[in-house]
Parts: sequence; structure tokens; C-alpha cells
Amino acid sequence: MGKLLDDSELEYFDSIASELNALAGDDINYYAMNRAKYKIDPLYGEPIQRQTLGPFRVSAWFQWPNLEPEAGEQGFGYNFDCLCVISRIDLDEQEAPYPSEADVIEAWRTPYHDAKSLGKGMFFDVIKVNNDGHVNDTASFVQFKLYLKRRTEFGAERRITPP
Repeated sequence: MGKLLDDSELEYFDSIASELNALAGDDINYYAMNRAKYKIDPLYGEPIQRQTLGPFRVSAWFQWPNLEPEAGEQGFGYNFDCLCVISRIDLDEQEAPYPSEADVIEAWRTPYHDAKSLGKGMFFDVIKVNNDGHVNDTASFVQFKLYLKRRTEFGAERRITPP
């Protein structure tokens, strides 16, 4: 037995976070970038050959994307910003890597959203990742909070489909 407020109830809080996403969330496909298999362009310093792990099918809570029109020299486009919450235990059960920047999330694979996207479903780039749901102010947490962006010009689906 430890202190009164420690992380000994982590399994209980994990089950609550997972159940909330399963009941009120959507099923998504999570694609993790395998950074060990990247080939980097020597001139530009950007990946020229990518390899993804997944898709991992997990439940997640989504905030509906905010539409931001963007006009520039290249033309007119839209950016969709949104927030996604994934339970840590759901990723652990599938032995999926934890989310990080540059991963891809596919959500809402429905006929309506298929017509609005370049592929099947809506694809989002992971811009920022925070751990969330710390148990009693300890280092143990139960979920990841992902900040996502969908761009009409440079869709995230291009990074996971073969050329």
C-alpha cells in the first residue's frame, strides 16, 4: 500500500478513459511513421522514402474540425484544425507506438467524407502531441491529446499511399 494519492489506481482510470472513447468517440486508423526506415534527401534534409506502421484501429474522441480558408500566391485552399484524444491503454493493447508529430490519423470513413477527401476518409497530420489525464498529479497518464491539421493542398493521405 502506498500513499493515499498515488497512481495505484491506474488500471481503473485507464478503463474509464478507454470506455469513454469507445462510447462517445469514433473508430479511427492510426498510422505511425517508422523513423528508423526513413531515407533522407541529402540536399533538402527531408524524407524521400517513408515507411508507416499500421494502420492501428482504435477508438478516439474527436472535436469537429474548424475550417480556416487560406489565400496565398499559390491559390486558395482550406485548413482544418481539430483535436483528438486517444486512450493510452488502447495503443498498448495493440502494441502500437505512441503518437508523435508527423504521424497520420484517418477518421470518418463514410460516403459523405469520402466525397470531400482525396482518398477514403479524412486524413489529418499530427501537429502536436501532449499526454493528458495524469492520475493524482503523478507522471502516469491515461490518454494522448493530439492536435491535428488537414490541408487541402498537401493531404496527409499522400504520405501513407505508395507513389
